[in-house]
Amino acid sequence: MILTDKAIRSSKPRDSVYRLREVGGGVRGFGVTIAPAGSKTFFLGYTTPGSGKRTQINLGRYPATGLKDARQKAYEAREALSLGIDPREEAEKLARQKNALDNRGSVSELFDVYIRDLELDGKRSALEVRRIYGKDIEPVIGGKLVAAAVTTDDVLDVLTPIVRRGSPAHADNVRAYLRAAFELGIHAKNISRWRGQIPDFGIKHNPVATTRRALNRKPVGTRVLDWSEVSAIWSSNGLSASSRMALQFLIATGQRVEEVLRASWGEFDLDENLWVIPAERRKTRNTSSEPHVVPLTLLHRELLKTIKETNQSGEWLFPHQDGQQPRSANALCHATRRFCVKNQLKPFAPRDCRRTFKTLTGSIGIDLELRNRLQGHAMTDVGSVHYDRWSYLPEKRKAMGIWAEALENKLRTRKPPAPSNE
Repeated sequence: MILTDKAIRSSKPRDSVYRLREVGGGVRGFGVTIAPAGSKTFFLGYTTPGSGKRTQINLGRYPATGLKDARQKAYEAREALSLGIDPREEAEKLARQKNALDNRGSVSELFDVYIRDLELDGKRSALEVRRIYGKDIEPVIGGKLVAAAVTTDDVLDVLTPIVRRGSPAHADNVRAYLRAAFELGIHAKNISRWRGQIPDFGIKHNPVATTRRALNRKPVGTRVLDWSEVSAIWSSNGLSASSRMALQFLIATGQRVEEVLRASWGEFDLDENLWVIPAERRKTRNTSSEPHVVPLTLLHRELLKTIKETNQSGEWLFPHQDGQQPRSANALCHATRRFCVKNQLKPFAPRDCRRTFKTLTGSIGIDLELRNRLQGHAMTDVGSVHYDRWSYLPEKRKAMGIWAEALENKLRTRKPPAPSNE
């Protein structure tokens, strides 16, 4: 039986608590509890990972929580369980994190403290910092809820437009003020003038420290491969089997070079058609403790089968010659450079495959948010960070399926790969 609004509305209280469960369809373990007083509460019963004990999690009181929303929560909890995550523990952890974050200072508050600190020290730069914050910083990251959530990528989002408009020296000044503000945020609670007077910003690491001076930064990459260049990669003219498959997998999945080259076979669940990239391997690990889940299609499974047949042993998809470590990004870069020369292609780097995925998936109608989620970008808006716990896996599966179909259609007329040695 699939639960319906009619069945829930018509259920009458009894002398003792009883339950209506979904049986033979819907979400396994999902149901509603009817109390003697008449209250109706959605729940999901499940077996906890590891301990094997039966428990349940409440999903909201009916009708304040609708059946559709409750079933969606139940579905999401089941997805978490498939990854070995206890949804009750996850909900408690998120609640603790939210409470901690809500008590931390925002980017705006951080710069207020920084500017006041400069003023108290009689620094003339206080007025300049206030002006720069309003013009160059606040529109980009000022809306973040907490300063502790700012990443190096966010800092580069501030600096890059300044460099692009031809003002690298100004970008370096902005970088210097950002670094000083975040450094103050790290130590302010131990400074006597601010002790007990300002929020605990909770900043552990300065996100500006690892950025290079804008003046010396390499230009922001813009190279995007067209369909004919993508087809050339599948033709394998001038690429070894390992290099060809690595570039193909980069384009097919849209993930980062290091994430692909350091992927191990243990990360792939071919029963569920998922590639689960652990949080510690993600570029966004400082802002997210969650693994990144990449849905796999038949195209990806075929690629993985070919990779497995080529590299029959070892932990890594793309091992180094010694088999003891993954292949290096530099080695793949050199192979790609030789491939471009041999095929008279405009030079590109393996990292451009990720930009190609982003651009070509957009060209076939996949919206930007889904493309960002497919590629594991950090979702740093307040709604995503604190309130949106939906995994978007069904939507990601659909989008990746559309991409795989488009890619296969474009490559259908390609010539069979020719054997080649690098």
